[in-house]
Amino acid sequence: MMSMNTIDRVDSDTIEAAATLDPNDLGHHFHFGFTTPEIQFMETTEPVEMVGQVVTVRIPPEDSTMVHKATEIAEPGDVIVVDMQGHTTNAPWGEMTTRAAIESGVTGAVIDGSITDSREIDELEFPVYARGKSARTTRLHGRGGEINSPVQIGGSVVNPGDIAIGNEDGVLFLRREKVDEAIEYCKEVKSQEEETIQKLESGASLADLTAANELLDQAGD
Repeated sequence: MMSMNTIDRVDSDTIEAAATLDPNDLGHHFHFGFTTPEIQFMETTEPVEMVGQVVTVRIPPEDSTMVHKATEIAEPGDVIVVDMQGHTTNAPWGEMTTRAAIESGVTGAVIDGSITDSREIDELEFPVYARGKSARTTRLHGRGGEINSPVQIGGSVVNPGDIAIGNEDGVLFLRREKVDEAIEYCKEVKSQEEETIQKLESGASLADLTAANELLDQAGD
């Protein structure tokens, strides 16, 4: 069975605000929403600052029919994420899906599976994350699949309409209602980091500044 749903769109201010966030900073604060390290940036463009609202796709292991459809219905600023249910042999994403996505204004793709045509994707300077690469591709069978239903990407539950934020180190899927919290936290982190850097450059010990030495002293008691 095939099904397609719509997503609730956030306003442009929310996306602009999310674009200022650093997934690495948020890794100190949020426990959920990050993909496992198996989902790697495929080094298809650098530097990479991917942000956008998520269009989710779930497909049968060897059938990319719904991936092709997603590139058509995606809107400018979206990020397409594909759940292959653990299958990595057949790649559902390559040069043509990348070109179609670019024409729709898509800002990146996250594939819980493999990609192909990595050289061509690199030439197109399109950010894509995946578990790996494969010369063996999917086919168009029309056997089933879903667009904009909850999926699992790299161990993280992702809902259609979530905000994807990616850099060279990985991807964070952020619920829209968490954006304001994330912004405030990142402001605090940046301020603290600047202060810490100044102290380190003045000769302070990182273990003292972070209270690591205090914890070690307590552990020795």
